[in-house]
Amino acid sequence: MPTRSALLEEAIPLTLDGYAYSGRVVHQPNARMAPVVLVGGAFQHQNAWGRLEQGFLESASVITMDLPGWGAADRLPARYGFGFLAEALDQLLAKVASAPVNVLATSYGTAVAYQWAWEHPGRVERMALVGTMSHLTDRVRAIVEHTLRLVAEDRRAEFVESVIEGMMCTSPRVTVSRRSTVVRCLTRALREMTADDLGKYHDNSLRLLAHAELPGGAAVRVPSLVVTGEHDPLSTPAMGREVASRLADVRFTTLRNADHLVHLECPAELVDLLTRFFADDCLDGLDYCRPVEYIRHRAALTTLPSPRPSNEP
Repeated sequence: MPTRSALLEEAIPLTLDGYAYSGRVVHQPNARMAPVVLVGGAFQHQNAWGRLEQGFLESASVITMDLPGWGAADRLPARYGFGFLAEALDQLLAKVASAPVNVLATSYGTAVAYQWAWEHPGRVERMALVGTMSHLTDRVRAIVEHTLRLVAEDRRAEFVESVIEGMMCTSPRVTVSRRSTVVRCLTRALREMTADDLGKYHDNSLRLLAHAELPGGAAVRVPSLVVTGEHDPLSTPAMGREVASRLADVRFTTLRNADHLVHLECPAELVDLLTRFFADDCLDGLDYCRPVEYIRHRAALTTLPSPRPSNEP
């Protein structure tokens, strides 16, 4: 594999409806499969994929982004729903990827990727959703609302504790890979959030509360993989299975000794699983996950309804 300095990194500044955001492409000149698009969660940004990005660069170019409301992008009011974010993703990919791409989305980003794939199935080669849910349960809604109150009252220490308890399995009776390291890193990142970061968290959380349902209508028709940590307390395996039921051609599995933060707890295993999936290789007999279930729903592959307007005030 070429060294990182030998890879061509390209920045793409963009604007949608007056909101500035950006994309980033690291080109792999010896790519063996379609580019991998990484759509992150609430606390991720385009330069923070670390081991996952490095792992995928062994076989593909990698596309990351700060969509409106993320990272260095402009804040995005909560009245804009996930359809607007899917349009922003589409605008980026229209500039940098002429052929279908592989998509990996985690947590909050799964709603964006699902919406985009639902609207543009011909642009997607394969899609993986990690730590996903089709709607907010009462428990998850209560967790999000509680963290918003803590932010509003400037109770940072309690905010940090609440976020960690919501996303991680902290039971001493359960083994979670690299738990102490992940807790330490996440605690530091949450404590160092700026006022702008907290404002974006506020907006994004309100957006989640208001626009949590996945789009209805015909099933997403691209080959898909739904993954969660076997101990994920936020987007549980049962929630992942529910999303899998909305996909026409789907595989489902859970990663061993992991919770919601699988990309930090077992990055090498996640890269291996997803590289196999994106390359259409066999997923049987992998010791780091439960047996992969292959599900083909007899969903009606009807014409997709017209997408929702991108500006959703």
